[in-house]
Amino acid sequence: MPDNTEELDERRTSLRVDLEAERILLSWQDDQGLNQTDDGICIDLARRGVLIEYKNNFKVGALLTITFNPDNDKKHTVKGQVCRTSSCNPKSFHIAMQLI
Repeated sequence: MPDNTEELDERRTSLRVDLEAERILLSWQDDQGLNQTDDGICIDLARRGVLIEYKNNFKVGALLTITFNPDNDKKHTVKGQVCRTSSCNPKSFHIAMQLI
């Protein structure tokens, strides 16, 4: 193994998302059909799903758009469907989504 990290070849070609409670931008349509956006926190991201923390609950089946790095040139957007929600405390929910 090389002693110098500069000698390591980067083998990944996909976008990397740094996930240590990173701020994300959530977008969705409310019950009246109006587009809504707000900040949330990404807790975990996997190939097929994402776990976020948000101040309100979403219905199972709701469609959300998540934008990572919303304030810079590394912005990346994915879409998902809520498959589970759980209350962390009275003002916080963990929301599990399947990426679509």
